[in-house]
Amino acid sequence: MSDLLFTLRMVTPPKITEKQIKAIRLKDGSGFFGIMKGHIDFVTAIEPSLCYYLDENDREVFLAVDGGLVSVKAGIVTITSRGIFESDDAEKLAEIIENTMVKRDASELSFFNMIKGIERSFMEKTLESVRGGS
Repeated sequence: MSDLLFTLRMVTPPKITEKQIKAIRLKDGSGFFGIMKGHIDFVTAIEPSLCYYLDENDREVFLAVDGGLVSVKAGIVTITSRGIFESDDAEKLAEIIENTMVKRDASELSFFNMIKGIERSFMEKTLESVRGGS
């Protein structure tokens, strides 16, 4: 049975995870596609979507992928994404996604406000310098 398995590597900013799986279904710009052991090498951009893989026990495990890239090289499938959320329970996955997205949105808003403050301060200092030098 292990002759059907291949490595799935999931790369996100906080961690790299590897699993042995039988198949995976992902989505790119042309739609959904599947990968099984022996797939040809390739690279494609994947869209934010709900996907799944079959684990070594033929159990469906759902993935919410926040876009990114997938590559197949030498029998290893690598998904590189800003965020990959995983669960065998679709409802639990929806809850994880919602909680994570709300926290991330708040964090990003705080960061963008900080950048705007820095830009404003820079512009004010530049204007002061120009006005003081005239």
